[in-house]
Amino acid sequence: MWDKIIFSDWEIIYRKSNSFENIENHEHIDYLHFVVNYMGCPILVDSGLASYMSNHIHANARNAEYHNSLLIDDYAYMPMKKKIFPDKYYATSNSSIKTKTQTGYKLILKTSGFNRIDKNIDFERHLLVEDKSFAVIDNSNSKNDHKIKNYFHFDSNLQFIKNSGSFRFSLNDTSMEFINHSNELSNNDLNIGSKQYGSTELKKVLSSKNIINDNNPVIHRINII
Repeated sequence: MWDKIIFSDWEIIYRKSNSFENIENHEHIDYLHFVVNYMGCPILVDSGLASYMSNHIHANARNAEYHNSLLIDDYAYMPMKKKIFPDKYYATSNSSIKTKTQTGYKLILKTSGFNRIDKNIDFERHLLVEDKSFAVIDNSNSKNDHKIKNYFHFDSNLQFIKNSGSFRFSLNDTSMEFINHSNELSNNDLNIGSKQYGSTELKKVLSSKNIINDNNPVIHRINII
């Protein structure tokens, strides 16, 4: 269900498939989600889940926006199971391909889930890991324009300095920058995380809104500078 890429000082943990489909469960909408560590230290993190109680402040943490994931036209790749649609509506084909490149690794995550919106989207998320960088490239195969919202959840210990076109931070003695696709903004509506069930803490969340189509992939990157 989960796999990882270890290259140079990077560690990328990602969901390679959905293990439960069309059944009631406590599963998160996290197939396109990933976690990034560098030299054993967390950068992009999982938000966890502090409570399954519907009235809890962290009860929605199973949703895509609480992960390092995305929405297209405000929809996740998979709806929460509420038994209001036929099972075929929830059926989603997901696949992952990990390949070694000359300079690192390339991971392709594919899902048919957004084809509910537009049958030609055939969405792909590419993760590229190289010695000095980690890139996230989101691709739609549809010629139609769609709104995409990206979410990135950073470890609470990282201190950011906003720079022109990027957010800079230090990890031990290493200087890094997160380069946004366009107008990345801090999102305090999602800045609660949980490392232990029943407790919460604050984290840094950056989110953006862009247009995606077959000619306009959306790219985000972490560079070592």
